[in-house]
Amino acid sequence: MLKTIFRQLWHNKLFTSLNILGLSIGISACFIIYQLVSFEFGFEQAIPNHKQIFNVVSHMEFDGQEGHNVGVPKPLGRAIETEIPGIKFVVPVAEQFMEQVTVPQADGKENTFKSPDRQVMTVAKYFNMLPYEWLAGAKDEALNNPNTVVLTKSRAEKYFPRIGFNDIIGKTLIYNDTIQKQVSGIVDDLTFATSFYGKEFFPLPKDYFSQSDWGSTNSNDKLYIQLDEKSVVAKTQQQINALSVKNTKDLFEKWRFKRDQRLIPVATMHFTTEYGENNVHKANKPVLLGLIGVAIFLLILAIINFINLSTAQLPKRGKEIAVRKTMGSSGRRLIYQFLGETFITCLLAAILSCFLTYLFLLSFKELFPEQMHAYINYFRIFALFWLFLLLTTLCAGLYPGWLITRVNPIQILRNQSLITIGSVRLSLRKALIIFQFVIAMLFIVCAVIVGQQLRYTLHKDLGFNKDAILLVNVPWRKVSNDKGTKYTLLNELKKLKGVEAVSLAAPPLSNNTISNNYDYIPDNGGAKKEFQPYLKNIDTAYLALYNMQLLAGRNLLPLDTVNEYLINETMLRVLGIKSPKDAIGKFIGPQDGKQAPIVGVVKDFHNKTFYSSIDPIILLIDKQINATYNIKLRERNPESWQESIAEIEKRWKKFYPEETFEYTFYDKSIEDLYTQERQMSKIINLATVVAILISCLGLLGLITLTAYQRTKEIGIRKVLGASIAGIVALLSKDFLKLVVLSILIASPIAWWAMNKWLQSFAYRIEIQWWIFALAGLVAICVAFFTMSVQAIKAARANPVDSLRNE
Repeated sequence: MLKTIFRQLWHNKLFTSLNILGLSIGISACFIIYQLVSFEFGFEQAIPNHKQIFNVVSHMEFDGQEGHNVGVPKPLGRAIETEIPGIKFVVPVAEQFMEQVTVPQADGKENTFKSPDRQVMTVAKYFNMLPYEWLAGAKDEALNNPNTVVLTKSRAEKYFPRIGFNDIIGKTLIYNDTIQKQVSGIVDDLTFATSFYGKEFFPLPKDYFSQSDWGSTNSNDKLYIQLDEKSVVAKTQQQINALSVKNTKDLFEKWRFKRDQRLIPVATMHFTTEYGENNVHKANKPVLLGLIGVAIFLLILAIINFINLSTAQLPKRGKEIAVRKTMGSSGRRLIYQFLGETFITCLLAAILSCFLTYLFLLSFKELFPEQMHAYINYFRIFALFWLFLLLTTLCAGLYPGWLITRVNPIQILRNQSLITIGSVRLSLRKALIIFQFVIAMLFIVCAVIVGQQLRYTLHKDLGFNKDAILLVNVPWRKVSNDKGTKYTLLNELKKLKGVEAVSLAAPPLSNNTISNNYDYIPDNGGAKKEFQPYLKNIDTAYLALYNMQLLAGRNLLPLDTVNEYLINETMLRVLGIKSPKDAIGKFIGPQDGKQAPIVGVVKDFHNKTFYSSIDPIILLIDKQINATYNIKLRERNPESWQESIAEIEKRWKKFYPEETFEYTFYDKSIEDLYTQERQMSKIINLATVVAILISCLGLLGLITLTAYQRTKEIGIRKVLGASIAGIVALLSKDFLKLVVLSILIASPIAWWAMNKWLQSFAYRIEIQWWIFALAGLVAICVAFFTMSVQAIKAARANPVDSLRNE
């Protein structure tokens, strides 16, 4: 049988190649998306009892506006531990920032490492909660002494190369030139996908749980708890909130500010994109579920394509089937043979898909997380390979195999029409073609709309000019204590020939936001208004550099501290002031703080991504915390920008010789805020191409079947004078009707799906009718081109040959 299978596949090389190509593309899509999805959904799954471990996070509400913070008040952890039963571990984790670490060597020399990352402060229970393997040191005692540090294996090998782990214990590390820590433990790096990123672990200071800190919430102060198996999550959350309210009631009542704590499972935390975390990779769960749908649809399209191409060959194999059945071959044996052909085809397609997957992952690295390849489970991939192979074989081979058993051998040997066995079959194939093009049409519409929205977000007027602007951050260690260095450098940069303007301020649109509680008392004696605006720290060069429009009043004066404010139009509406001119001279200020006048009103500008509406914004000057150089290059000489950047770097090195000079173009940093949308657009574009390709292969199979069945009709029409164009139209018109029908079915589905997606944007495009017309035209043109290739071939055939054919 195996010899017969290979002979049959070789005899039909074209259809075999098309089947292998279509299936390999579908299987490749499943492999690629499986690797991505399994990586993202695998976060924290290897932690024992991960279902009992929760992040305690903060949810805030003020004047109808919601806020999310991954941090909690510092005293909360100690209070939970002492007052709430049923909690196995309470583990606070705080980020630690060290400027440098010095490693003394045995020969008296020193190795210095600048800006070591992934440093955290925590307690010993951290290592009970997580499955770290201890390579050296005592787990229960490693963080008892305030002058100790625990290192991971990778960090220990970096600081102490070629030294045994036990010999590292007791070695001294010097942080920031003065702080000495002794290595008290070494643990192996976690070998699974996780958001627990620490590489160096310090004990928390004794005053960390200060009772005076209930009002503040910092994203650097995280809290994890592990519940007993019998504990109820909802009840524990209620108890934690009651504890929090007891300690903050008097503090928050006068602000009309609400804050509650919520428990989020550590595995779920990976998908909470609203809770920003430093050094932590997040994933968008709806996008991942959408990718799973894309993979399933592409594999279904490939299987449908296989079924159509396989059944298209049945008329050509009619006599072979009839002879086999006449010679006594059973229907079961025929099905086994066809399943064998399908299995070999699928096996070749699966092998080809491995190479296609490798090439795709190599060519489109930017679409996938950097860590994904480090956690590939090759056993699962191998099992998945055979699962796809067997499922595809059964799904693609059973129907054509069953169809073989329905063939009437006497009719075939008498050369009677095959349509009698194909009436139902042909209707099913047409339905499959419609399904294929419905999916292809959905992908085309989605690709156009996602691309349009992405272009809209990147090119819409933001209320400021973002072109030819460099962003350079002041070293974070120097922001508030650099003795005027950053302003001396600012003056140096202004003198450069290639620099048009410089501002030391926060960029207009960024992910970093600061808010505070303010109030305003109207002049007419009305009720005091309380609000929570976003604050932008600027300087006097800011408005001109970004070409922001001043609607009334004047710019801020070059003062050292906050003595006056600018506001935007949205802030004007929050205050209930009718016009920009009326706002000038009104006093606002922090609650229980110093009031200062409004001296100007600027036109609204976007301070966040297009997912959010424009916020009420106050612009002010506070020289101490300004941390970003906004450098406007001379736009009329873009070819000299690199020369100007080199001059900027020289000045930078003069003032910060030990710091790395890093810059970004502001327009590029804004684009980076939409990385996920750009990746989504690329994936949909690729899926669209694949869906159209597979759909066209299926259509090619159906037009081939039709041309074969109507061979004599075509010969007679040619003898009677029919043109090639007329014959092409004859063969194509029925299938074009199927494509048009698929367009009508897909259009409302595509409109509904994309309208739901666009609703997540506060500023978005309107879905226009021409998008569906364009997508339909593309589908029709591609389908017609696919059909015309085979139709023209049939129309140009010698009619004498077709009429002699038996």
